[in-house]
Amino acid sequence: MSTVGGDFAPYGLAAFLFAVFCAYWAQETARSAWLWFFLGLLLPPIAGIALLSKNAVRLERLAQRRKDNA
Repeated sequence: MSTVGGDFAPYGLAAFLFAVFCAYWAQETARSAWLWFFLGLLLPPIAGIALLSKNAVRLERLAQRRKDNA
């Protein structure tokens, strides 16, 4: 016999863990951890893609600065 809401528990846990990961990653890259936590909780796929995209742009800028300084 299934409990009420038992079928959604794994998704909820996965969404929460993804939100924590987004918040940690955002904090490490000098972004708002709370904003990315809630984005990761409410819109996991979109938040993940956006965070990866922003991080890629940041890494490209750092590489360009290093190239310009060399």
